[in-house]
Amino acid sequence: MFKKLGKATVLIGLLLLAAAAVGCGGPAESRKGEERQVLRVCSSLGEDLTGLLIRDFTQRQQARAEVTYLPAGTFQERLAYLKNGRFDVWLGGTAEEYYLAHREAALEPYLTREAYKVPVTLRNKDGHWTSLYLGYIGLISNKEKLRRFGLYAPTVWDELLDEKLRDEIAVPDYEHGGASYSMLTSIWQLRGKDKALAYAARFNAQRPQLTAGLAEAGWLVYSGEKTVAVVPLSYAMILEGKHPHLFASIIKDANRNLLTGAALLANAANKEGARAFLDYLMSDESVELLRENGYYFLWHVKNYPDNVGRKEFIGKVQVPVDDLGWTSIYKSEVIRKWKEAR
Repeated sequence: MFKKLGKATVLIGLLLLAAAAVGCGGPAESRKGEERQVLRVCSSLGEDLTGLLIRDFTQRQQARAEVTYLPAGTFQERLAYLKNGRFDVWLGGTAEEYYLAHREAALEPYLTREAYKVPVTLRNKDGHWTSLYLGYIGLISNKEKLRRFGLYAPTVWDELLDEKLRDEIAVPDYEHGGASYSMLTSIWQLRGKDKALAYAARFNAQRPQLTAGLAEAGWLVYSGEKTVAVVPLSYAMILEGKHPHLFASIIKDANRNLLTGAALLANAANKEGARAFLDYLMSDESVELLRENGYYFLWHVKNYPDNVGRKEFIGKVQVPVDDLGWTSIYKSEVIRKWKEAR
């Protein structure tokens, strides 16, 4: 049996994206003369993974780094924060975010030493951003509620349309991108516009709860307030490993390659350090670090063609070849049409 935990405690445990800032070094005044030697990273990743990568890199390179976590907000607000903060590296952004940042001249190209090992469909060919980790859309379900409804864990999108799941679905707000927005674009690309919007109308009739982020979606399923949530597969697997009453599943139809990357920012002061960090993120040492610390379901793109474990785990899933120009530039329009579908 589980000990009863407060909502705040569990939310802290589920939270992947933190809005706090951490760093190393003395007061700002004493660092003025050392700015070029300190690597300033702005991260969209969770604290645990960010801290793991930064500690390993700085120890290997005998370097110093300061880490700030990118706060929530619209893309324009986040981009302004990145520009005004004068960071060297942006860690953990999505393909759509980097695409738009490149359009606004916020990124400086750099092809890492091992970029050639990544399939062209999983990277920016000019090096304006470096893809690092590959994930997929997953679902996290509350096993006790599934048993109550007489349902199996969903593995295809149409299973979310079951009448028993009305008012039982949590989805991080589509505006945040990630798995929830990828749900829209993958269904749209593989089924076509008309069939996608027909599905959207039926899905909207299920009255899914749009949450402020992954933490809230995870909490709703953990607490039993909802039965299933749309989340990244890696996050679903983490929750399943920590909480036996939760079950992770992968969407087999209309899934998507969820890419997480890093980029050298155009206004970087320490470009040499930033390039060294990007090279490190693509190195064998960085890849092994993930495995050694339990990140089994966040696959590195460098190993994509030969990753037998990934292929065996995900099985046969349908994944579109993304048109980032469409998924990025027309994001607001896609979301509006999806939400308005009746």
